[in-house]
Amino acid sequence: MRKFWSNLAVQLGKRAGLVAVVGLLITGVLGAGISKLQFATGQDSYLNKGDQVAKDNVKYQTLFGGQIMIVLFTMDKGHTVADLADPVNRAAIQQAKAELEGNPHVLTVVSPIDTLIFSQSSLLRSPAAPTVDPKQWTLADATGSIASLAVDEAMRTDKDPQAAKIRSADFAATAARISPFTDTPTESKTASRTLSNPKWVDVLLHDNTGAIRKPLRSSFFDETHAQMIVRLKGNASIEGEGAGSDAVFAAWQKHSIAQGDPLPSSTSTKVVKCETDGGCTLGTITNGSTLVTGAPVLLKDINDYLRGGILSLGAIAIAIMMIILLIFFQVRWRLLPLAVVLVGVIWAFGMAGWIGIPLSIVTISGLPVMLGVGIDYAIQMHARIEEEVVIDRATHPIQETARNLGPALLVVTFDAIFAFAALRFAKVPMIRDFALLLCLGIALICLCSIIMPLAVLGIREYKSPTTGRDFREGYLGRLTLWLGDLPTGLAPYLIVGSLIIFIGGAAVESKLTLQTDPIQWVNQHSQHRKDVATLEKRTDASSELGIFVTSDNGKELLPDVVYKGADATGTPCFSGTYPDPVKYVVSDGCYTKEEAAKMTRDDKTMVWLETFTTDALERYHDKLLVGSSILSPLADLTDVKGAQNITPPSALVRASYESAPASVQKLTVTPDLEALNLLFITKPGDLGARSDMIDEMRQRFTVAAPRGNEPPAGVSATPSGLAVVGVGLLKNLESNRVQLTYLSIFFVFAFLTIRLRSLVRSLLSLVPVLIAVGLASLVAFTFSLKLSPMTAVGGPLVIAVCTEFTSLIILRFLEERGRGFSPRAAAEITATRTGRAFIVSGMTAVVGVAVIATSSLPLLRDFGLIVAMNVVVALLSALIILPPILVWAEERGWVSKGMIDPAQLGNKDRDEEHPTEDLATKVGSSDLSGEPDPTPA
Repeated sequence: MRKFWSNLAVQLGKRAGLVAVVGLLITGVLGAGISKLQFATGQDSYLNKGDQVAKDNVKYQTLFGGQIMIVLFTMDKGHTVADLADPVNRAAIQQAKAELEGNPHVLTVVSPIDTLIFSQSSLLRSPAAPTVDPKQWTLADATGSIASLAVDEAMRTDKDPQAAKIRSADFAATAARISPFTDTPTESKTASRTLSNPKWVDVLLHDNTGAIRKPLRSSFFDETHAQMIVRLKGNASIEGEGAGSDAVFAAWQKHSIAQGDPLPSSTSTKVVKCETDGGCTLGTITNGSTLVTGAPVLLKDINDYLRGGILSLGAIAIAIMMIILLIFFQVRWRLLPLAVVLVGVIWAFGMAGWIGIPLSIVTISGLPVMLGVGIDYAIQMHARIEEEVVIDRATHPIQETARNLGPALLVVTFDAIFAFAALRFAKVPMIRDFALLLCLGIALICLCSIIMPLAVLGIREYKSPTTGRDFREGYLGRLTLWLGDLPTGLAPYLIVGSLIIFIGGAAVESKLTLQTDPIQWVNQHSQHRKDVATLEKRTDASSELGIFVTSDNGKELLPDVVYKGADATGTPCFSGTYPDPVKYVVSDGCYTKEEAAKMTRDDKTMVWLETFTTDALERYHDKLLVGSSILSPLADLTDVKGAQNITPPSALVRASYESAPASVQKLTVTPDLEALNLLFITKPGDLGARSDMIDEMRQRFTVAAPRGNEPPAGVSATPSGLAVVGVGLLKNLESNRVQLTYLSIFFVFAFLTIRLRSLVRSLLSLVPVLIAVGLASLVAFTFSLKLSPMTAVGGPLVIAVCTEFTSLIILRFLEERGRGFSPRAAAEITATRTGRAFIVSGMTAVVGVAVIATSSLPLLRDFGLIVAMNVVVALLSALIILPPILVWAEERGWVSKGMIDPAQLGNKDRDEEHPTEDLATKVGSSDLSGEPDPTPA
């Protein structure tokens, strides 16, 4: 093995030019892969394709579309949301809607005007003709409308006297309000039943108490706030969602259309021109303001940050490392390690591009981390070469460095690889990708750190040998010696203390809490984050929770039956008393047997849907703001305070669906009528609370009423939407976050036990790690800190950095013992000779992690701060606690046992100015590889 390293050093130095050419070619080929890197912020980054939540969300978006954008209308003082229906505002809203529905990234748009039209259709149209407004609408016609028939059936089946009184009074009040708008034999009131009439709008918008009608509250939050819902195409890429969100902003950006120019349209065939003198003003409303926001905007912000943020983080890390090297790394060509690691990083990210590792909010951290961890290898190699030249006056310094440090660098590289490999067992895909990126990157950087310095410095030393002063007495060497100069007698107490800290940290680990409010993960100072805060403050709305209800047997959930309240003689076509199911009359004037069977079947689904919706809004009143489905407009009409909540018949719901605007139909029911969408708007809150709610919903779907909300036979209900996806991410993060750290410790421990052929040497390497891991948990617990969800990758990262240093310290200690020095002298020589490299590489390692704390995303910033502190603790533990423990253990023969021939062990007590030939380098003796040194020719 020593022959291999000697030959490698010689050949690289002799053929430095060829090495440079080959290196440039490799850099060019691998670097081309950087252009193939893909940025991922979709659900594939944080949910596994096999996760049921991921499958459900794909199905949900296939059925009902993707993310939602919100346009919030806020009315000026003295004006209300009723003013949105005036001609000018209505035109602006309809034109924006037409423009958006013509966009390829938008599925549908539901505006406040659509909601009013839906309310109007239910009031004017009959079940027999649900798609057209009647030419004449008398009071008799009004009582036969879809809405009136729903109220009528509730009145007929609710036999409670008090409830009957309440319903009669409410119905009478409604009749009195609509009476002025009904046609008479002598007068048509068609012109008054238009949204241009504020009084008619008042009837549609407000109930008999003057409050916003319950069916309309999904669009009209209160008297001054309303929303337009823009549903983007489902299962779209982040670029598609970004383009969709941009389209919404563009549609609501104030702009003008010249008179005679075509107005926006959702079709390519229908062309409507601006006819207003002086042109048409679009993208704004009068007497109010608009605010555009939504989850796609925040995701787009993150995606944009990934594209620029990765470079800015890397640039900051490089700038700080350059300063550190220039000030503290006092060698010739002191920026060479930075050049080496930059080449290695190009190789790493290029390879990632070629093999398809995506860049996500986690993998973006890979650049500064690889810079910080990887530069240590090049610093160690560079420092050792100058040590051999300046201090030891080695005849072949490059070969000596390769023989002594090459195997050690391989050990620490595998330390890091095994530490990062634990992250491959994470439940979150982007964390597994991060692990693969780091394992690949560290291996390639190690290769660069061995080959490039040996080649570059080899030819340099041949042509221009280094001359310099002995740096053992330099301030970095003295600092390292001072740090590790604790009395040897303290070693047992230090070992026990580290175990106590680790066990204490493990004991409180399960009590630590994560920051589970997704809105706190993004840049808190961005305008889009402020817009979300404004939406939450004004409306108490935050996100969406969709429940998609599907038919398991391919049958329609809404029956293809025309509802009849009574036959031609006035005899009711139904009978029953609430809460018993309604029975439908089979007769020539009412229903066929097949029709009655369909309605009876689908009535069960409607009753279940209304019961679940009402129960959820009451049970989770602190988490859910409003719930709406195709059933809601009619069900909310029959839900009168003080009376029992009676569900409208399914045939009437079918008529209501057919009367609805196309946008409402798309949002609530699939074209085949085999799936319904129940959309809850959630209140602001963290994912932890939503997780409990969704879990309870799922559990209640498996339990029959009254203890649960099990759907009827042949029907399934599945929670999905953005809220559920967020909960899925949280569960994946929390599922094995702690175990990943312990698994990383185990992997490194197992590798070092095998490679160093000793349980003791392996445990010694991990002492500082145990302190850092345990202390981090204790500090977080003591100060009740909410940890970033990314701390799942923090433990293995700390372990990788720390074991890199501890392994190098132990291996160098063994090397000095093999040269005949006493345990105390070996520790001191290790400190003074390597102090410069350790302090400099320690600072760069901390910078590589700490620079993440400069991110504008709290998710990354908090992670960078916490992990950087952990790394500092781990490195200080390695420099302060490990040396006295090494000396104490070696005085008992535990450290060198099995690694160094006892005959080589000496008792020299100090380093020599001009070292004599030591036993470790005699021909035939073994090196750390355990193989004999080849006999020179």
